[in-house]
Amino acid sequence: MQTPVLSILVITHNQRELLKRCLSSVLGQKLNVPFEVIVSDDRSDDGTAEYISELQNQITNGELQITNLTQLIYTRCNSNDCNPANVSERCGWNKLNAYLQAKGDYFVNIDADDFLRSNDIYQVQLDILSAHPECSMCMQDLWQINEGDPIEKGVSIFTKCGFEDHHIFTPYEVIAHYRILNQCYMIQRHPEVDCKQLYGKYFDDSIITLHHLQFGSCVFVNRADYVWVRSNGSITKSLGDEDKFFEYNLLPLHHVRFIPSLAPVIMKAGVKPLTHFFKILAQKHYSWQLTERTQLAFSQTPGIIYRIFESNKSSGYDRMRLRYMRLALLLFNRFSFTNWHYLYTIMIGKKEANEVFCR
Repeated sequence: MQTPVLSILVITHNQRELLKRCLSSVLGQKLNVPFEVIVSDDRSDDGTAEYISELQNQITNGELQITNLTQLIYTRCNSNDCNPANVSERCGWNKLNAYLQAKGDYFVNIDADDFLRSNDIYQVQLDILSAHPECSMCMQDLWQINEGDPIEKGVSIFTKCGFEDHHIFTPYEVIAHYRILNQCYMIQRHPEVDCKQLYGKYFDDSIITLHHLQFGSCVFVNRADYVWVRSNGSITKSLGDEDKFFEYNLLPLHHVRFIPSLAPVIMKAGVKPLTHFFKILAQKHYSWQLTERTQLAFSQTPGIIYRIFESNKSSGYDRMRLRYMRLALLLFNRFSFTNWHYLYTIMIGKKEANEVFCR
């Protein structure tokens, strides 16, 4: 059996009918290199296993012939094992299960309810990425549709930006301005500094992308062939507006914890959003209403700032801390300070910050 160059990771949970559409688009890719498809199934009980077994048999007996496919792997996991506080941790556990099986030099992710609208996008990304050794990933545009809508009603994210093939984004540009759905990236693996420890608990998709930005820039391909179906059961729609506001604005601090080498870039990109965030929180009459799910997630995350949001009640001392953090951010932004370790310490705490930067 040939060693795959590309690993395509597909995650699913009780999505058999949607998975059929997804795998049809994945297995229909015209690739000039050996590739593998790994389906990771999080405790589905809807006949997914039987469907994949039938598909594997069709491939084995030659009824279904797919050029350069080395194997279709089916693997199961139970995300309950990670004692998840939220849905994204379940997805992370599932993606870890797929990633552990991957053998390719490059990999892509795709969710079972999404699909590809061309049969050559992965080869195009692979060719462009191979032509740019200074880059660690290749990003395509995103075609976004709502569940139940025809594909013609979709919209692309970068339509008005004017970026062409081979445009290079620096790590700062990706983090601050042009980050897109994680599944739109084809990523070159770096097994010697692999990111297995980033998957699972405390997971969010952007950690995968940020981890690989340590090793190079990002090259763009002007195609919007990854179809992101915004379903009512998606992670983003399962979060209330208040939960999104808190979780998204605190992501820079979360990301530094996992990728300290990118701390200067992450913190620089996050200064202004965090400053605005703390300004709102420090107002005397502002009262947040986070769900128990979000409070639990924060309670499991190390750092002073997360202790403030473990409940919906804040003390005068908490608000004083928030004002101090905002003042520190304003000073760093105004005078272009570069001691990001110190700034991170103010918001997270000395012990936690030292554990991040000194490991």
